[in-house]
Amino acid sequence: MIRIMLVDDHDMVRAGLRTAIEIEDDMEVVAEASSGEECLDQLPSVAVDVILMDVMMEGLGGVEACRLVKERGQRPRVLMLTSSSDEQAVLSSLVAGANGYLLKNVGRDELLRSIRAANDGQTTLDQNVTALVTKQLMSLSQGQGESGLSGQLEENPLSEREMDVIGLIAQGKTNKEIAAELIIAEKTARNHVSRILTKLGLTRRSQAAAWAIKAGLYDEEV
Repeated sequence: MIRIMLVDDHDMVRAGLRTAIEIEDDMEVVAEASSGEECLDQLPSVAVDVILMDVMMEGLGGVEACRLVKERGQRPRVLMLTSSSDEQAVLSSLVAGANGYLLKNVGRDELLRSIRAANDGQTTLDQNVTALVTKQLMSLSQGQGESGLSGQLEENPLSEREMDVIGLIAQGKTNKEIAAELIIAEKTARNHVSRILTKLGLTRRSQAAAWAIKAGLYDEEV
């Protein structure tokens, strides 16, 4: 049984998702939340396999909530479900560790298929979203992406260890996963990320990921 949490600030959206999901024999909705904060508060007390997370919510947004969820470990998987196909939102969600990004007009069959795929650890993207991500990554790798990236590569201010960390950020690794990969404390990984952003004059992990792609530390086609 795949245990699902619905996180959306619209009651009707959650009701519709619940109706679509609970017909299935292998799925059940075990929790609902109307905000990112409520989602994080509930997680310690309920076993969840997959979260359907809205991107745009008051207070703690879906992307940041996803990042905080993923920092706790491999479970639960997170599927971003939103009406927005904004390129930056998509890229930020994937960098935050999301296992998929679907538009709210997705068909029921595709939604259920994506939930099962996410539960199995696969990444799924809406067909239109895939085109946006490809376009964004190509733009960033060619130096046409977010501000703050140009000129940074010529005089690389990062240490060897920080280069390792930013390469893992580009892979969408959470601080916990970076710590495990590099055999360091999670707090140390978090400090590395903070210093990387400071040194590069950036404010978001997605910008650091773009920097790493441009620097050739991560091939988006892999």
